[in-house]
Amino acid sequence: MDCGMRQSEHLWHRLYRCGFAAEFSAVWVDRLELDELAQRVGADFRRARHRDELAGEVSDVGDATVIWADRLTDDWLQIIEFQGYACSGALSELSAQGGRAVSVGWGLNGVRDLKYVSDGYYTTWFSVTVPGERYGNAPHALDPLAEGLAFDIGDTSWKTDPELPPAWPAFAEWSEWMEENGYSVGDEDDERPLPEAFGDFHGWSLNGYHPPLATCVTSALTLVGRLTGREIDEAWLSGSHPWLTLPHRL
Repeated sequence: MDCGMRQSEHLWHRLYRCGFAAEFSAVWVDRLELDELAQRVGADFRRARHRDELAGEVSDVGDATVIWADRLTDDWLQIIEFQGYACSGALSELSAQGGRAVSVGWGLNGVRDLKYVSDGYYTTWFSVTVPGERYGNAPHALDPLAEGLAFDIGDTSWKTDPELPPAWPAFAEWSEWMEENGYSVGDEDDERPLPEAFGDFHGWSLNGYHPPLATCVTSALTLVGRLTGREIDEAWLSGSHPWLTLPHRL
């Protein structure tokens, strides 16, 4: 059963469909070609791969950092970090000589700050989940691109959002009860299968889904799309792109 989704979290669901929802790290860089990217971070090119092929090969490179990169627009490269954070940690180097770079990511340790660097200097960075605080040389540089977006994980307006799937509150309550009582879906000793009305919710929850979190990360990715001129989309994520390795995972 397709449970639907809220428009305010559509990019979280896009990444979920492509296998990136639970953990994701990306960098976008302008005025840089792929060979210059490789030179600046000391990477070696590998053959172009689809994301599923690459996921199967990452284990063969040991402790190396692995990135998946290609042109997003005429001006911007999109870099997905499959393993390690070499590019997220090199925004100054990647934006040097008049360029720009921006990074977004999340994982088991939560959502990282959105960071925007121009010509090697940190222009602004801010929490994607806590509103109000801005840092950097020009803390409010991206504010015009943030109009209408939500960066507040404590916001409770989702509870009355008409786009919220009606069964979600019931699923959340059921899931909490299952956890408190030591049950899990798919347990051979558990005769409590996932009710059909909950559809995709269990898969979402296993990937860290919660309405305000999905809205926050969608807002961050929407802001990046406004900056680059193209949102991260399934056409790019479903394509084959060069992958690059660095000697050590950072």
